[in-house]
Amino acid sequence: MKVDDINKTIVKESEMSNEEEKEEEADNSKLKYIIMILGCLLMFGNNYSFDNPQALQKQLTKDLDISISNYNLLYSAFSFPNIFLTLIGGLIIDFLGVRFGIILFSAIVVVAQTIVALGGAFKIFWIMLVGRIIFGCASENLVIAQAAIIGKWFRGKELSTAIGYIMTVPELASAANSFITPMLYDSYEGLTYPLFFSVILCIFSFICAVVLCILDKKNEINKLKGQFIIEEQEEEDEIEEKEQKDEIERVSFKDIKNLNGTFWILVMICTLTLGSYTPFLDDANDFLQEKFAFTTLQAGKVLTIPYLMAAITSPFFGPYIDKVGQRRKFILITCILFTVTHFAFGIMPNGQHGQPNWYSIIPLMLLGSNYALYSCVLIPSIQYIVAEKVVGTAFGLLGMFESVALAFFPIIAGYIVEISDDPELGYSNVGFFFSGISLFAILFTLSLYFFDKKGSMVLDFINPEDPSELEKKMLRTTKSESSSEEDEDESSDEDSDDDDQFKKIKACKSYGSLKKNTQIFASPLFRTRSLYY
Repeated sequence: MKVDDINKTIVKESEMSNEEEKEEEADNSKLKYIIMILGCLLMFGNNYSFDNPQALQKQLTKDLDISISNYNLLYSAFSFPNIFLTLIGGLIIDFLGVRFGIILFSAIVVVAQTIVALGGAFKIFWIMLVGRIIFGCASENLVIAQAAIIGKWFRGKELSTAIGYIMTVPELASAANSFITPMLYDSYEGLTYPLFFSVILCIFSFICAVVLCILDKKNEINKLKGQFIIEEQEEEDEIEEKEQKDEIERVSFKDIKNLNGTFWILVMICTLTLGSYTPFLDDANDFLQEKFAFTTLQAGKVLTIPYLMAAITSPFFGPYIDKVGQRRKFILITCILFTVTHFAFGIMPNGQHGQPNWYSIIPLMLLGSNYALYSCVLIPSIQYIVAEKVVGTAFGLLGMFESVALAFFPIIAGYIVEISDDPELGYSNVGFFFSGISLFAILFTLSLYFFDKKGSMVLDFINPEDPSELEKKMLRTTKSESSSEEDEDESSDEDSDDDDQFKKIKACKSYGSLKKNTQIFASPLFRTRSLYY
């Protein structure tokens, strides 16, 4: 065979392999977008059902004959169990697998919403409360599972983009709830139809969850088959080394214990930020009616605004943040905007004589945009700070803290309204209350710059998992500066100790008296110095 023929054969084989790689990349890209769509629909029924009480606030208090504090229990009961159970859910996801978690928690959401619907149909408040407790146990853990599966497929510089798109459909579900649920109540004159419509949507999301897990499982099997073919060609010692590495990569409680300070600061920021968003919207229907003089149907329609704004803006925020990095700056902007938005709710004039204050739409638009920015910046930041193998547990810990806020803040807000002589004044004070919470989030964000600069600097990189050469140089410079400062402090301490020791030695009049002073003579510091004198 001629040399030219051999070269042509090699070129053809390389071209064929390149074409196969391109086809494989295209297939993977299509599969990723299918996973993204299913990940969105996974939370559709959950988000629609979560805010059923908010869309029916006046109707629930009337039909069930309950106070606003009892109404707020429907949200507090949702969050109380998660103070402990989100950590368990995170551990389940890390140890038993994210697919197992998605199927389990999606199924429980269907069962829980069915119990809520039965309680509403028979107008028995405690049954609804039990259903909300079970719903809360599964819902928050389903959010953790969703974040874990999306992080698995899009981890890296695409993560904020993926989160931005994934937020769109669930937020549209929340907007649909605010719009459709009051209409169903008015059309059928009762709680039965609007609540059981939510059950149907939860079943739809469960089906999407099953399909998502099947595709993820198939993709994993295909990858394992490819690895098996490669491993057959490797030497035995290389295979053993790989197995040992896989053994090391398994999650352990030591990894959980070693979560760094940056993670805990981000947890506090997420807790305070989400705590100023979700609990506020829990009472927003009554807020709009009492303070800004909207009717029941008007309030339901107006409340679609924050959800729609979050759905519209998040696909733009996510890609932009992935492009420029600077996540600490965007976290600070998020907290400042939340503070300003709630302060605006507090100081805005009330609606008068049946004329709604339509200017209240402006802070509602800001509120939705703020939440989109929160989701596109803070949620990916948590995943960048922790190892992939403990991401479920990390989100479980985050869920614990957030659940404390989501459990107690609605109760505090309801109490602020009830102790006020005028509901309008009470809701103004609620706005100031949530503005103060956001102000504390600003303080924690500033600590990322002043007290945790070295640990949190990686958040400003475009891709924290694959920094550029310039970013690596910046990181090394910061670490060397901090280490040199520590060395200077240690050396200054040692020098001062040395001076004290030598002053004691000079004070001794003779070698004999020095020998009697066994404490100084036995000192390792003295022995080291004696080698040079």
